[in-house]
Amino acid sequence: MNSRILATGAMITLALSQAAMADPGHGRGRGERGWDRDRDEAYARVIDVQPLYEQVRYSVPVENCWVEGRERGASNRTSAAIVGGAVGALIGNNIGRGEGRRAATVGGAFVGAVLGSQAARDARGPRYEEVQRCQTRYEERYDERLAGYRVTYDYDGRRGVTRLPYEPGRYIRVAVDVHPLG
Repeated sequence: MNSRILATGAMITLALSQAAMADPGHGRGRGERGWDRDRDEAYARVIDVQPLYEQVRYSVPVENCWVEGRERGASNRTSAAIVGGAVGALIGNNIGRGEGRRAATVGGAFVGAVLGSQAARDARGPRYEEVQRCQTRYEERYDERLAGYRVTYDYDGRRGVTRLPYEPGRYIRVAVDVHPLG
């Protein structure tokens, strides 16, 4: 039984000493020195913390797309009209006799050209097709980013201000410079 009481007492003492060590002020009152004799450091009480923001500029790609109509297969229709005209002229030349041969050749060339062009257009579908075009440009944008904290602290009745990259909590470590005067 006595060993249990001693063990419980030791655990409570250990827990209290760890709690006291977790408080950087080590239980001292307001404005009292918090010396760490090994490193010439002390703890100061934080009075105020203000977040500091900075503007950050960055570029974002923005794609702008539109639809254009363009003629499709124009050169195919032209070549089909030429070939159709030549075939029509040959047929007209073979059909016609005497003075009518010249007229049949010209008429056959005309009819062959029209029929060749029409056949090419019908075979290819519509004359125009829609084509999507895109262009990428970059927009500059701005954003606010947390840059750090402006910390006001009190050490031994003196106020100081510093900038820290993290939110400090209730106490911050400060360096203490002690040297003789005179």
